[in-house]
Amino acid sequence: MTTRGTLRELVGLREFRAMWIGSTVSTAGDQLAAVALSLLVFERTRSVAATALTWSLTLFPPLISGPLLGWVADRFPRRTVMVTTAWLQAALMAAMAIPGMPLWAMIVLLVVVLAISSPYLAAQEASLPHVLPPKRYDDGVALFGTSVDIAQMAGLAAAGFLVAHTSPGVALAVNAATFAALAILVQTSVKHRPAADPLGRKKKPDDEPRGVLTLMVSEPRLRTLLGVRLLAGLAMVPEGLAVPLAASLNAVWAVGLILAIEPAANVLGVALLFRLVRDPAKRERLIGPLAILSLAPLIMFAFNPNLTWTIVLLVFAGIGGAYHTPARSAWMRLLPDQYRGRAYGIGRAALRSSQGGGMALAGVVASSIGSVTATIAGAGGIGLLLATQATFALRRARGRDDTKAVAI
Repeated sequence: MTTRGTLRELVGLREFRAMWIGSTVSTAGDQLAAVALSLLVFERTRSVAATALTWSLTLFPPLISGPLLGWVADRFPRRTVMVTTAWLQAALMAAMAIPGMPLWAMIVLLVVVLAISSPYLAAQEASLPHVLPPKRYDDGVALFGTSVDIAQMAGLAAAGFLVAHTSPGVALAVNAATFAALAILVQTSVKHRPAADPLGRKKKPDDEPRGVLTLMVSEPRLRTLLGVRLLAGLAMVPEGLAVPLAASLNAVWAVGLILAIEPAANVLGVALLFRLVRDPAKRERLIGPLAILSLAPLIMFAFNPNLTWTIVLLVFAGIGGAYHTPARSAWMRLLPDQYRGRAYGIGRAALRSSQGGGMALAGVVASSIGSVTATIAGAGGIGLLLATQATFALRRARGRDDTKAVAI
């Protein structure tokens, strides 16, 4: 992803190092907790439906808490928000690890833990432009993103081993410890900064009285960058149909492989992008073409590829998904500081909704038409048209901004 010199420089930044290490470890711990709780529910109920419902609960709370609680990261000092929420999550996870805790209470605690993760993540994301020097901001965002992907895979891989050799309660306790470590790291390493948009702040005469949604919709580049990221809902259709896709290939054993390709290829794509293209402006110009690459290979599923070609197509699509990293950093860089927490909460909820909604809709369509590969190809075709449109929209928006800069 980055050169050794760049990585050394990023890790040498005390604030960034603490946030990066803490976030990566905590992400791995979250995967341990999710698997542990699912296994615990299955052990106690022997219900597949209850187990699936428990796992799905890990996806839904941020959809609500993101838009509702993102404002906390703007109205209060962001270090305070991160430390407070991390300690709250540590305490709640520790309570879940208490032997004999009723299942309903554990599920309620899980929902609260996931809900209060939204203000933490919003504060963290909004802090990065202050923590990182401008020339290293994109590199830092890329390192954060790829580390989270790797931590998720590592956490899931370690979860089964840890639970099998200990107990679900131990995994929950480990996750509580990761939140405590995260709180300590942030408290001792990240500088205190005043709130970006504190409660009761007197507005300046030239302040524009608009809300964050108005800003996100009215600014062409912000609107288009968010829109192109929401295409993930179409790009992730193969993951949503991984089981029936593998079954149609007479290779049910390949379900895990199909699911792992997207994050692994995405990490590879980000590494290639940042190694080959050093200029952030040039990377931003590649957002559209890479978005097209993330969807165009899916059209080839219309030809019912075998397992080998399925893997090849998904690898290319996953590499194209690297566009999310420069799109994420460009979007946050364009936002005024006082809006970043709220905008992040709304954007994250929108992205999660597009991913979950896209996979759910794909399942309905595949069931209706009786073809998994045709559904994937259709998603690729629709996505290709939208990505092409977004590419031209981004070019026009950049052109308008460049014209304004010259005029100024």
